[in-house]
Amino acid sequence: MPRNEEHQLQIKPTFKEASRQRFVLALKQDIGRRLRPQLKQFVPSDLIESDDPELIDDFFQKLIPRKIWGRLARSAQEMMWEAVTDPLVREEERLISFYNGCINQSDSGGSIKLDEGLSFPEGISDVNVHLQPGGYFLNRHQSDVLAGALYEAGGTIYSQGQSIKANESKAELAIRFLLDKMPDFKPQKILDIACSAGASSTPYARLFPDATVYAIDIAPGLLRYAHARAEALGVNVHFYQCDAESIEFKDASFDLVVSHNAMHEMSPLTIEKMMLESYRLLNAEGIALHQDVPLRNSQLDAYQQADYLWDYKYNNEPFWETYSNLDILSLMKKSGFSDARYDRVKQLGGSMDWDLYWSLR
Repeated sequence: MPRNEEHQLQIKPTFKEASRQRFVLALKQDIGRRLRPQLKQFVPSDLIESDDPELIDDFFQKLIPRKIWGRLARSAQEMMWEAVTDPLVREEERLISFYNGCINQSDSGGSIKLDEGLSFPEGISDVNVHLQPGGYFLNRHQSDVLAGALYEAGGTIYSQGQSIKANESKAELAIRFLLDKMPDFKPQKILDIACSAGASSTPYARLFPDATVYAIDIAPGLLRYAHARAEALGVNVHFYQCDAESIEFKDASFDLVVSHNAMHEMSPLTIEKMMLESYRLLNAEGIALHQDVPLRNSQLDAYQQADYLWDYKYNNEPFWETYSNLDILSLMKKSGFSDARYDRVKQLGGSMDWDLYWSLR
């Protein structure tokens, strides 16, 4: 199935809206792929050779071409959200109606369980991550699905802007990897941690049709949309609102525990607790697999490290820098995964590599 799978919750833009979205996409591609690499020519060679990302970043803060590029990149990101928000707001009542219909009757057999008393983590709940309007925790009323709708719509344009091919989702890449390693692996219970809008959850239900798939997140607006999205696709997934640090299921409940693109948006403490929970929740023959962006400062030179700091400082990525320096394998081993290992896997089509941290129980 494609990365950006079509379903009836997606809004068909008007001609004017589609033109605006195509312009933003072209602008983001030009800024990221043509202009960003050219900035290196303005940095003195002795500074690059100093192998000190902080010195290079200090130079960037004073460099006029970098400031101009940064303003363009920030504006393009803001324009991206504006371009997808207007169509969603125009059709918001339809989205809400569809979600409420799913609550009353689930044709796929899926479900959603929210916890109104759950407290949100500091440091992320009040941040508009990626500049998404209202952030992940946008929750204006009991049927609010806009956070999830924005997440999916913005992510579609973002991935296209990064030239990420659409012929394989992150979850499908992980499943392909697992079945290549263990062709006979047939999990019966699967848990997707920090599922956001649910795009990583539905492939597991489709590709393991005999399994029961559970997906958790802490943000209610994401979960409502994820549930409606799964129902629109006719896929059976059970969504629960809970914290990745303390998951309500019993010990040894699952054969497979996964997360997708979640760790770079978590504090190191949350990641550590998620690993402990992953170990606790797996049965004796279970597998944990946590996928994320290929951002390792240990694999980057000083210039690349300084360049990537822009996302941390100006694109509302509060844990971008800490994630890039975090030793994920050590955290997994500390949590009990003595067999923890790491693979970098290329997406079908060759447009993107993803990091997989995984282990047998």
